[in-house]
Amino acid sequence: MEFILVLIVIIVVLKIMGVSNFLLVAGGMALVELAILSMVIFFIFSMVLLALSKPRKAEFSKIDNPPNNKGNNNNSKFKVAYYIIDGEEMPCIFPSEMILNDQMYKKGRTYNVRFNKRMNKVFDIWTNLTIILGFICSSAALACTVWIFFNYLV
Repeated sequence: MEFILVLIVIIVVLKIMGVSNFLLVAGGMALVELAILSMVIFFIFSMVLLALSKPRKAEFSKIDNPPNNKGNNNNSKFKVAYYIIDGEEMPCIFPSEMILNDQMYKKGRTYNVRFNKRMNKVFDIWTNLTIILGFICSSAALACTVWIFFNYLV
């Protein structure tokens, strides 16, 4: 709600200053492109981390709060999957899904994961799919918005 209010105030101030509708649309489109570009960069960074991780066998343990929220009394909105590698419990780097947890994660089942020793985090199959599909979709969205920007606004 506050975001919409701030956006309206900014648009009103810009209109008072005499900014044309074309420049408002072009500026909004540029902000959308920057947001999508940041998503592409995030997924590229995640793919690099994934590529630097070593394949390991791990047993699914549980879904719980992330390690940095363990000491807090408030429960985190996002929970992560934990895997046991060499007798030590390691969290997944991305949050677990909020739905279909019973179908996706089976307690005691052994999974092929990628383990990043430097971060002490696991990349499971669902994280791999998220990174790959996120990169493909955000790259396609960036290409489409750049095409729209240069064909209709410039």
